[in-house]
Amino acid sequence: MPDLDHDLKTTTEIAKKVLPKMTECEVPLIPENYHVWFEYFIGSNEQLKADMDSMIASGNSFLPEINEGLYDKYFGKTKNKKLMEQVHKETQKILKNILNDILVANTFSSDYGNKLGEYSRQLTDARHLSEIQHIMGNLIKDTSKMAESSRGLQKRLEKASSQAESLRQELEKSEREARIDALTGLHNRKALEDKLKELYDKYTKDGAPFSVIMLDIDFFKSFNDKYGHKIGDEALEIVGSLLREYLKGMDFPARYGGEEFIVLLPRTSLENACVVAEQIRKLISQKNLKFVKTGERLGNISVSLGVAEITARDTTDFLVERADKALYLAKDSGRNNVKSERDLQP
Repeated sequence: MPDLDHDLKTTTEIAKKVLPKMTECEVPLIPENYHVWFEYFIGSNEQLKADMDSMIASGNSFLPEINEGLYDKYFGKTKNKKLMEQVHKETQKILKNILNDILVANTFSSDYGNKLGEYSRQLTDARHLSEIQHIMGNLIKDTSKMAESSRGLQKRLEKASSQAESLRQELEKSEREARIDALTGLHNRKALEDKLKELYDKYTKDGAPFSVIMLDIDFFKSFNDKYGHKIGDEALEIVGSLLREYLKGMDFPARYGGEEFIVLLPRTSLENACVVAEQIRKLISQKNLKFVKTGERLGNISVSLGVAEITARDTTDFLVERADKALYLAKDSGRNNVKSERDLQP
């Protein structure tokens, strides 16, 4: 699916390139494939463009497994297909009903009637929301040129456009939620990997530094085993909530997996990242858990943290690995403390 942040004019211009090329390469026009080719023509994802250029130059066929592999590699498997189909069908239905009413009423000039007939045929063949939105825009433009007798039609089309926009926003919301960890409300692993790549690309191009904090709840497994997963989940929620409240602006907190979290700090040196890590440690250590029914206190939550800063020799994997090693040094040093890559043995 195309990036819905692009305005309609841009989307339409790109679609004019996407559709012929997909047809030429015999790629089925389904939302996932369209998303891949739309991003290819935008050119913002350099690795995707390189992969696609290589495929096209080789002359190999875009087999179903290749199409699926490209989509999964760059956009994950989080797409809400059911909602996408609903958006497509509902938008088509809205416009088809209006067009049918107009054609039956037959209260328009022959030129306008021919245009409506053509729009109806285009709508039937439309395979994606962006095409439907384009048709809708042309309909509204032509309708505005009609005489006073078509004022009611103009309002109906504008209402239909509003309905389609609501469906589009619902789809955007679904896509955002697919990148959020349901338990903690933080960014999930997929969103983290995308942001990490974005920061790394900025660093290699512009030299913009960034640091990584890796955070782990102390004795979480023992805590979980003793009090149960429900209390364990509550501890994860508390940590997630505190990270969301404390970290602002460009800071990017995410759940890495299990009881581990990562915070990306753009344009932040190692020294400043250590200050932030220590503030996070203190903030979390002040929180304690208790059974709601009995009021029994279960003790304070504590975390260990490891910090690393990007260097010219780094890959993203090496950077995260150093932060992870610093984290485990913090745990080996008694837990509930902060260690940085500078504390590691050479």
